Amino acid sequence: MKQLSESIIKELVQQKLEGESYTKIRSGLAEQGFTDEEIRSAIRQIDERVLRAEIEQGSRERGKSWYRIGIAVAITGLILTIGSNAGWILIGIPRWVIYTPFFVGILLMYYGRRLQQRPSDPFKKGAGRIREKRPYK
Repeated sequence: MKQLSESIIKELVQQKLEGESYTKIRSGLAEQGFTDEEIRSAIRQIDERVLRAEIEQGSRERGKSWYRIGIAVAITGLILTIGSNAGWILIGIPRWVIYTPFFVGILLMYYGRRLQQRPSDPFKKGAGRIREKRPYK
């Protein structure tokens, strides 16, 4: 029984991420002389890694979107603040209302950066965060 090496699995994952179908991957492995059980095991590994890569990429893209929205809101808030303090626009409105868009934009930018940096691993199997701290219960 041959075992697929790590480099072959990484190559197959890359092919799948580029749009290759599982049928072609299966037929390619069958041509190389792997058994049905080895092919099934390889497809499971490939599928798990592809799902992890897509979820991680989605999280980063979502973080970039939040960051860009935060920049736009912060710039809008900054323009409103400068215009209000100069007496050009929004005269007579309370200051906290004028400053709110700027601070909300800063918070959205921070949230977007945190989403980009935080590795999400929804496939992690284990006891969980609380049980890891208190394994005796």
